[in-house]
Amino acid sequence: MINLQDPALKEQVRRKTPEGRYVVSEAELVLAIRACSAQGDSERVRLLSEVLAERCAPEFQRRTQGLRHRPELREEAIANMFEHLLREALDPQELFMTQNFPHYLRCLCADEFTRVLRQEGLHYRRDSEGRPLGQPQHIPRALIGSLQTSPSEEDGSPGADVADPQDAYELLHAAEESVRILAYLADPLDRKIVVLRVFEGLKWDDIAQLCQRTERTVRLRYEKARAYLRACLDREREELAATQLPQVPQHLQQGSAQSMPTAHGQNQQR
Repeated sequence: MINLQDPALKEQVRRKTPEGRYVVSEAELVLAIRACSAQGDSERVRLLSEVLAERCAPEFQRRTQGLRHRPELREEAIANMFEHLLREALDPQELFMTQNFPHYLRCLCADEFTRVLRQEGLHYRRDSEGRPLGQPQHIPRALIGSLQTSPSEEDGSPGADVADPQDAYELLHAAEESVRILAYLADPLDRKIVVLRVFEGLKWDDIAQLCQRTERTVRLRYEKARAYLRACLDREREELAATQLPQVPQHLQQGSAQSMPTAHGQNQQR
């Protein structure tokens, strides 16, 4: 435990074991930050927050390597990670980061990294384990106009048959299909979490605040809901495939029965 009254507190929280590990873990730092905040000790809150940020900085740098060709976006992502980390370090209701800090930190980095990509219209190819591969794919906004067809094109031109990406019917159909799929979830809270995460693109801390649950709770409910919906859709596809199997016409079935050989090698007569 941290001795908050130790005059050498700054050295205490930076001390390491012979194996190279910190004597004071990150989870203990978070608990100490919350204790100092509850006591109104802003000076120690600032000191401990700086130490926590220093420890997480290398991980933030490593997790944003994919944006090294876009320094301004990388800087924004890292700043968001620091802000997210320190805000939740002060939140007593955030229990996930004190129970499994390394996993919490990986989730935080992934959320902020993905949010920046989504904000800029970027997309990463991913491997079988979901890790980003290479540089993000992106169509600059300046080129989007030149890729779309112009109204003056003749009906016979190749570009005239390109579908409208904002077709109203397709949008309506997609909305109806989304409502139908969400109806598989019986719990309104599960539906709300999925909508806020998938369709609204909110961050986990914002979803937790809106649902009045901890971030860990909404994450777990989201993963369970997603797995359940995937199972429901797989079952739908199997049932649809079963109904579309080719049926043997009735007259062929009768003909086959009439010509079925008997045990004596003769055709069975009706």
